[in-house]
Amino acid sequence: MFNDKNDTNTYNCPQCGDQLSIYFKYSKLVKCQSCGSSIFLEDESVTKIGESSVLSSEPSLIKLHQPFKLQAKTFIPLGKIRYGYGRGFWEEWFLRDEKNQEFWLSVDEGDFVLEAKNKLALPFKDFSQFTVGSRHGKYLVSEKGEGTCMGFEGELPENIHLGEKHQYIHLSQGGGNLVTLELSKTSSQTFKGKWVDPLDIEELT
Repeated sequence: MFNDKNDTNTYNCPQCGDQLSIYFKYSKLVKCQSCGSSIFLEDESVTKIGESSVLSSEPSLIKLHQPFKLQAKTFIPLGKIRYGYGRGFWEEWFLRDEKNQEFWLSVDEGDFVLEAKNKLALPFKDFSQFTVGSRHGKYLVSEKGEGTCMGFEGELPENIHLGEKHQYIHLSQGGGNLVTLELSKTSSQTFKGKWVDPLDIEELT
């Protein structure tokens, strides 16, 4: 279980020189645990891409590198991104399961959504055409908003930028099913999953 740790390459932080702990060999971005620098991993090289982003410590059911069980699957959190918006912030946790499949767990004021990337065909790509309450086939637009990247911890499968705007749209299908559309300056992605009950999260030791 979780045997995909990168044991073949050793990376050192270009800022402080300390060794970087890489838990996922496909990671593209990692935060140095010693100096807090954001490090971009590319092939055999490492590049410092920004200053440290210190996130305030908040109570959480999820902890980096601490496995947990949910919906009969075991997941390990490898990284998280925090996005700020008008009344607070939400966090996106990057997970993988025993089969090395990738998932994202969104946590916003006690609401938890577990999703995976999906190649859902959309009727159009212009986000302005999605309005709250509008219906698109079997999906109903239940939420639309924007957040600003406040920082990250751990490691991620893609590059992010502090201060980058992040637009999102939630499409509800019923029965707890959800599709999330995400748009930034550099990419657009579609995710599909379900609302989950945080009481079903079981921490493993």
